[in-house]
Amino acid sequence: MIAYLFWHCAYPTTTAEQYEEALMRFQQRLGQQQPPGFGGSASFRVAALPWLGNRPGYEDWCLLDGSWALNAFAVAGPVMSAHDAAAAQMEEGHGGLYALVWGDPGLPDRSTAVWLTRPRGIQWRTILDPLRAQLPGATLWRRQMVLGPGKEFALIVPPGLDVAAPAGWSALAIERVRVDAR
Repeated sequence: MIAYLFWHCAYPTTTAEQYEEALMRFQQRLGQQQPPGFGGSASFRVAALPWLGNRPGYEDWCLLDGSWALNAFAVAGPVMSAHDAAAAQMEEGHGGLYALVWGDPGLPDRSTAVWLTRPRGIQWRTILDPLRAQLPGATLWRRQMVLGPGKEFALIVPPGLDVAAPAGWSALAIERVRVDAR
């Protein structure tokens, strides 16, 4: 399984309510289509991110069997108008393609994304695989395609869980709340 991630923020002239309504409409349309290879999607509110100019914004996750699954339906057909309405309000955006390494690829209402960067030249599996036993319920994703400035690894853990970065690694923990969680 892979996940297409997209980080974005609205124009300053767009209210959070307007933007979130457009995001939810897009997510609903996407979910209604249930095209082949689609495993679900969600938009999350996120705290300030370096790759959004240190501004708070949004993080969209689209779970897919392969990148081919996104191209054919997310910006075409019955979903196109909802996508275009949300995109028209977006000031900045960056994406990435991540592969599931281990864990449940669910899209919880609340979670923490721990963005990890390893030192170059080390084998990451021997360092990160032990976290699986230490953090039951965690999910690890690894970047497969660079489409923006996102970090190499996303470790998704329950909200508020303090995860220390492995020695020599950098970590950025960002709390996330689904836009549709009320």
